[in-house]
Amino acid sequence: MYQPQDTLRFLRHSLMLRYSLLLWVCSFLLALVCLWVRGALLSSMELPLMALLSGAGMALSHWGGMHLKMRPSWKPDVWIDSLALVHGLYWGWQASAGGLCLTLGIAYAVASCIALIPQWRSQLVACLPVLLVPVLANPGLPTQTLVELHLPLMSLILLASWQASNMAYRNLESLIDKRRLTTQLSRHRDQLESIVSRRTSELEAANKRLNDEVYLRQQVNQTLLKSEEQMNMAMAASGIGFWDWDIAGRRVYHSDQQRFFGQVTDVTDYIDLEAWVDVADRALVRRALRAHLKGRTRFYHARYRLHRPDADRPIWLEDSGRVITRDAQGRPLRMVGTRRDISKDMRLQEELRLSSSLFNNSPDGVFVLDASQRLRTCNRVFSQVIGRQKSQLVGNALFDVIRTEQRNRIAQGMVNNGRWQGDIIALRDGHHRFPMRLTLSAIRGTDGRTSHFLGIVRDLTEQQHTALELDYLHNYDKLTGLFNRAYFHQLLKQFETHEPLMSNQYAVAVLNLDRFKAINESLGQDIGDQLLRDVSARLNNLQDPVRSVARLGGDEFALLFDYGGDRQALDNALSAALEEVSRLSLIDEHELIVTASMGVCLVHRDNLHQLLNQAITAMGQARQRGGNKWLYYRQALSDKPAERRQLVADLSAATTTSQLSVDYQPKLNLSTGLIDSVEALVRWQHPERGPIEPEDFLPLAEEAGLIGRISDAVLQRACLDAARWQRQGLGDIAVSVNLSASQVYRSDLYDRVAMALKQSGLEAKYLELEVTEAMLMEDANHAQDFLNQLRSLGVRLTLDDFGTGFTSLNYLKRFPIQTLKIDRSFIQEWRPGESSPVIEAIMAMADSLKMEVVAEGVESREQLSYLKRLGCGHAQGYLISRPLPATELLTLIQHANLPQLYDHANRIH
Repeated sequence: MYQPQDTLRFLRHSLMLRYSLLLWVCSFLLALVCLWVRGALLSSMELPLMALLSGAGMALSHWGGMHLKMRPSWKPDVWIDSLALVHGLYWGWQASAGGLCLTLGIAYAVASCIALIPQWRSQLVACLPVLLVPVLANPGLPTQTLVELHLPLMSLILLASWQASNMAYRNLESLIDKRRLTTQLSRHRDQLESIVSRRTSELEAANKRLNDEVYLRQQVNQTLLKSEEQMNMAMAASGIGFWDWDIAGRRVYHSDQQRFFGQVTDVTDYIDLEAWVDVADRALVRRALRAHLKGRTRFYHARYRLHRPDADRPIWLEDSGRVITRDAQGRPLRMVGTRRDISKDMRLQEELRLSSSLFNNSPDGVFVLDASQRLRTCNRVFSQVIGRQKSQLVGNALFDVIRTEQRNRIAQGMVNNGRWQGDIIALRDGHHRFPMRLTLSAIRGTDGRTSHFLGIVRDLTEQQHTALELDYLHNYDKLTGLFNRAYFHQLLKQFETHEPLMSNQYAVAVLNLDRFKAINESLGQDIGDQLLRDVSARLNNLQDPVRSVARLGGDEFALLFDYGGDRQALDNALSAALEEVSRLSLIDEHELIVTASMGVCLVHRDNLHQLLNQAITAMGQARQRGGNKWLYYRQALSDKPAERRQLVADLSAATTTSQLSVDYQPKLNLSTGLIDSVEALVRWQHPERGPIEPEDFLPLAEEAGLIGRISDAVLQRACLDAARWQRQGLGDIAVSVNLSASQVYRSDLYDRVAMALKQSGLEAKYLELEVTEAMLMEDANHAQDFLNQLRSLGVRLTLDDFGTGFTSLNYLKRFPIQTLKIDRSFIQEWRPGESSPVIEAIMAMADSLKMEVVAEGVESREQLSYLKRLGCGHAQGYLISRPLPATELLTLIQHANLPQLYDHANRIH
């Protein structure tokens, strides 16, 4: 029979009572630290509470141990679990506050796992509150902290505590077994003596059998030695050496020491490899070896240079190995591996790298032909000499790439001699003749047959125009390597001197980066310069019909297009240029996305002296419309200074007369089928010129500083009309007004909106203000402030032209935006029977952010049906109605709201 003190349960309870004292003391000390950090050490009631709980735990640990000795059957784990749970709840609550208290809560969990190691259930009771309370608390820890720190760390602690508890359980079992075995051995010592006597005789018989086995093992060892010799011969033949490292004994066995280390004069079992390794490679070898010895990698692998005393230059070695024996603490004891001399391989790699560098960086154009004289590959210089991209050249026959009248003479020389060298006249772009030096050489295989041809070309134009070369060097921009403004002006001057000039052949574009100033000021000029270089490289890599790219200065670039009368090709090239610019740029760990505004001017006989100015004017109009788009220059208003001054005066007078009016474009509520909101759009009826489009006079107003007066007038008129419609019983018709960039940065915007609402009597909830992404991202902090001010009035806020800019989701969550307005370009790109990933993504994002969606530019029933299926809130476009004066709008609303919507084939109004 066993005593109660010899049972596993008694031993576990005894250890729990002994070590739990550590847990209560640790919890109290951690609470002191947490309260001190929070500044509540003397003022909070938590300190007496923790002192009481810790004192109760220490009393339980002390008196419980004495009580357990008197009553071994007593179970103290219920009391310990209860106290551990209370402490755990306290530390879970502290951890939910984050910061150092989170770290102290996790420290309490680790202490509970150590102190309660004999009992997994007690560990779980102590740790679960620390794990769950921060997750369930409101507010709890940020999601990022939960996912990246708290949950993984607590899960790792629970897993480690479970493993430690199992190990402790097994150790206690072993201890009990040892005690019982000791008792049994003492009781049965006499029996063991008789057994030993009997076993002695049996061992004598076994010794005889052992002698026979030893003889057999000797035979086996001889066979193994022979096999080892054969293996060493095979490894020597393959150039591979074997090493066996006794780490604790500092001994290394090398199968072929002399081949790798030369003639070592100091004969020893240990070679300090680090002393032989090249200084530049020691850190690499040390890191690889340390990582494997610490168990971070499965295998040790390193390539390094080694200096032998009998060699003039270092040799390259490649080591691979693995630790095969570790002690109980995981420390490595023995490691084996192989070593190979890779000097020849490294020399071949260096030769290949140098050959590749020579090929790619050669100042001459280099190309390779196959046996049938078709181009296999070429370097960048060859593409530049020929004037075509590499992808356009590969696979073409030699004389389809190099077009020359001397092709027969070259072909004859290649057949007769396998080599040809000389100067020829070649054609570039099908019509431009230029001098070239060409060298062709046949490359023969081992069988003597020609397998490839190597060609070298050099454009001799620069050599023939040495005087012009110096001038040419002054025509490049130092920062980007592009043509500079002076050179681009020279290009444009050629249009004035070359006759005849083909109409609809060329176009000039000016590109300006949106929000570049903000990036340059916030991240520094070095980042801005690198971004300009990145954008320049992308523009310079654009293919046909782009002919030239120049940097005019700052973040402004100019492009010359030879589109050959194909406007669609020109449009595609302009879109491709904007898409290239807007691709993500990674600069010094900064992920930057920048868009651009582009103005385009078509070259014709009447504007040869104004090409750049007209393109810049169109670019400015594109920027004013939100950026990230291109516009053609339109000759709507006069460019003459005197006439423009008169137009500015007329526009100033129009703001105080009835020349400026407001039209309204309805928005259809797709869920009710009613028109419940309209957008206010300004119009100018000039007394002499007639109607002038907003895209023509609004930029003029922006330049003249009149846009603020016009915007205020539109806001006041829209509020008055909307209030009047409600008084006439037309329903709760909301009106939306576009804010201009100048309004956004005015300090009195809040007061002007409030005044317009007060004077009109319109409730704020029926006024909707529209802003663009470009306005918000120009200064995000200011945008957040003025949007919050406007939202406090009760008005609704809409993000116009959404999707054309690059508002991040983080900013979108910060801004108090209630409605997203899908840009018309995405609606026009959609085709019936297909899906639009962009529109559907915007709908999904708006749904997750609890925002409404308005789709503008709806012009067909198919588009309307598709938007209804996606759950879009409102639609706006010519299918519903064109912009109408207030009187016609009232008629539309009175006779509509809108039963004839689905009876009309093409449009509503």
